[in-house]
Amino acid sequence: MTGRAMRHTRARRGRAVALAGLLAVAVLGAGPPPGRAAPVPERVVVAHVPLINFATLYVAMERGFMAQHGIEVDLVRVASGTEALVFLAQDRLDVGAIGLAASIFNAFNRRLDLRIVASTSSWGQRHGTKILTRIDLFDSGEVRSVRELKGRRVAVAGGPGSAGHYLFLLGARRGGIGPRDFELVNLPNPNHGAALAQGRVDASLTGSPFAAAALAQGLARPLLEHFAPGTATTVFAYSGGFMRTRPETATRFLMALIQAARAMQGSKYYDDENVAAYKKYTGVRDEVLRAEPPLLYFPDMRLVVHTIVDMERTFREAGLADYTTPLPLEAMVTTRFQQAALARLGP
Repeated sequence: MTGRAMRHTRARRGRAVALAGLLAVAVLGAGPPPGRAAPVPERVVVAHVPLINFATLYVAMERGFMAQHGIEVDLVRVASGTEALVFLAQDRLDVGAIGLAASIFNAFNRRLDLRIVASTSSWGQRHGTKILTRIDLFDSGEVRSVRELKGRRVAVAGGPGSAGHYLFLLGARRGGIGPRDFELVNLPNPNHGAALAQGRVDASLTGSPFAAAALAQGLARPLLEHFAPGTATTVFAYSGGFMRTRPETATRFLMALIQAARAMQGSKYYDDENVAAYKKYTGVRDEVLRAEPPLLYFPDMRLVVHTIVDMERTFREAGLADYTTPLPLEAMVTTRFQQAALARLGP
């Protein structure tokens, strides 16, 4: 985990920890009661794929909510949720900020010791993920709907069994396209526009802000936009060791995330401090962050159970899982820490 991972450690020690705690208490009134000492800082190792989906984590770090709760985040960048899964199962990570994939559900079926504790964000009625197609195919009238993608090459970041694969299938359902009706090409989001313009693929499921960039550069045409509102494919997952040996820290970690989510509601999403945090960890430019429809970040960090259940079923029925019997929800999720965090913070 040291060779490929890029570490960004957010540490507040000594006076810095005390000062951050006092400031947060003054502003939010959610710190320890008068006369009670702040928690001793604890290191929590968190793996993430740098996506705006995990903005609550970045805001919680940058605005001092983690420090307020005595947590020092050791942030490790990974290429995918599947990579993080291995380290979570081995207790080499405490938390994974990851996208759900078929491999995650296979791990639950094998009873690996980890659980989903919160959904990170969800699509609103408008969102920046789009199904795109080649300009020549669209302008000629050959491809004007997802129905006409049958038998064609489709680019999806992560390839078979990825969250992107699932999202494309959600859109494809509108045209009666099944999981075996197209050829899937594993291609990172930033490369989709060029691949479409060069004719290497016929369509793509492209996430924000890369879909907007491809359209702005005249590399593609939009085929389907703003579909499947309420979908939530990214989660925070805890390792078994973190839950068993440090339940108090696990609860405080979610408290910090909830405080960050509450500091991002409505117009506050675009506060300069928040935008600076998004930009720092995702590399997305300010103007793009402010122009794209924001994701929804629930102020209670709720679990979007319907997406988890539908993803498990979709991957299993598509033959992307290594099992055939449906997984019970309790084998995949726990609400224990979210409920404990809300009991302390209030609704």
